[in-house]
Amino acid sequence: MKISARFVRRVALFFVLSVVIPIIGVLIVFNVYQSPITIGEIEYSIPYKSDKYLDIYYPTRAVYQKSPIILFFHGGGWMVGRKESINMFRFNESIAQLRESGYTVISPEYTLASFGKSPFPSCIIDAYDAVDWILKNADEFHLDVSNFGVFGESAGAHIALMVAYCDPAQYMSGYRQFPFDYVVDIYGPSDLRGLYESALMDSINKTIEKLPISLAKRLDISSQLLGFDPNSDTLRAYKFMETYSPIHYVNAQAPTTLVIHGDEDLLVPVEQSIALKNSLDKVGVLTELHIVKGVNHAFIGATTDQNKEIQSWIVDFITKQYSHEEI
Repeated sequence: MKISARFVRRVALFFVLSVVIPIIGVLIVFNVYQSPITIGEIEYSIPYKSDKYLDIYYPTRAVYQKSPIILFFHGGGWMVGRKESINMFRFNESIAQLRESGYTVISPEYTLASFGKSPFPSCIIDAYDAVDWILKNADEFHLDVSNFGVFGESAGAHIALMVAYCDPAQYMSGYRQFPFDYVVDIYGPSDLRGLYESALMDSINKTIEKLPISLAKRLDISSQLLGFDPNSDTLRAYKFMETYSPIHYVNAQAPTTLVIHGDEDLLVPVEQSIALKNSLDKVGVLTELHIVKGVNHAFIGATTDQNKEIQSWIVDFITKQYSHEEI
């Protein structure tokens, strides 16, 4: 079959418009906002298990012989999101300051929901596997496992809390619970039942019920996350939500915790973080809770001053947990 020059030009134009220009646009935005990916030494897509990868953002200044570690879990409702989401502007300033202060930030991917298959417990097992990989390879990458914290936003904060509070024997054998120095919880769900029974979820479910069955099944968030229809077996659903709710694993040995949440969050009600803080207070775990006024999920609506304050809370909290001397 003869291919005309005109056809080739059209294909080339389509490729430029649909692939090249968007990539260039993303790179420009990343540079303007000084995303971590544009600064310092980074290693991409290192396999930490057979089908999962992580990125390592090294310190931009040599401060310690071995670098303290921050393990970052991206958000996305356990359904979407990528390890590269760490570059999406919300934490650029704090991550830049922490890397300048000698910290290594590691961002792994983890199992997401697929139609008919829950991400649980796979996403939490992935998180434990990432921790295990770091512990086994710490010397090679000059990492200080005695200064090790977890950090997440939204669904990633939920995973960070589960890893920090819950004994991995709940999900697998051969792993011991690691004594993290701290956990940073950015608007993370602490009680899945409370999230499932929220006004927003009720509104979403009522809207989905009005759609054609084929479309409703694809958009049924609850069924995708649980792997079954919670209305068909409420007892099983409540047991599931209890099993994967960090608030049920709060204990006196839990690491010190930083919680930041907007008081107008429509996706994860701020009450989730208030309840977590109250539970941690009852068992004597040091906890900081910052409620950001007039701010929605993903810090939508935050002013410039509020964003600066959020970055300061994160940096100040993490750096004051460090337990050794500089080189």
